[in-house]
This record gives sequence, C-alpha cells and structure tokens, in this order.
Amino acid sequence: MAHRLLVNVIFTGASVFGRAFTEAYRQAAKASAAGAAGRPAKASSAGGIPVEEAMKILDLEKSELSLDKVEEKYEYLFNVNSKEQGNSFYLQSKVYYAMDTLKKELEYLEKLQNEKGAASN
Repeated sequence: MAHRLLVNVIFTGASVFGRAFTEAYRQAAKASAAGAAGRPAKASSAGGIPVEEAMKILDLEKSELSLDKVEEKYEYLFNVNSKEQGNSFYLQSKVYYAMDTLKKELEYLEKLQNEKGAASN
C-alpha cells in the first residue's frame, strides 16, 4: 500500500515538473524570438557587461571612446589588478570583459558607419 502511494506521488511530481519545464521553455523561446525580431543585431560580450558599465570599469567617457584608449586603459588596469600584485582574478576578469565589450561595440559602430557610407554612395 505504501509503495503504491509513493509511486503515485513520484509520477504526479514528474508530470507536474514536465509540464512546468515545457511551458517555461515555450515562454523562453517566444521571448527570445520576440526580442531578436524587435532590435538590431548588436555586439554582445560573453561576460554580459553592458556598454555603459564597461565604460565605467575602464573609466572612459563616450567622447573619448577609441580603440587606442580602450587598450591603454585595459593594459593599465589589467596589470594593476594582477594576482602577482596581490589583487584578484575577479577584477581582472571584469576589466577583460569590459575591454572585450567595448572592442565589440567599436567594431559594431564602425560596421554601421561603413554600411551607412556605402548606402549613401
């Protein structure tokens, strides 16, 4: 009798979990499709750092955003936060992902300008 009840509880739980999982997957797929259709393809970093946060991490202003400046700030902050200096790998990772995000953003902006220039010619 007890084992029958236990099996019934397990099957009911598995059924509920399965339905919840499939519904969550459907919602995520629907949201992903709606989000991708509504905005242009833009550079995104594996670290997931927004451009504004990346600029704050590297202490850059939008007016001074250039590849040379990004690399200069990156080199300095990466070396200052090295493990050999007694600092953390976490901070180095933040600096790296900030640099990566800004490089991708600059490439994206350059690509947009090239496309805009080609379209106007």
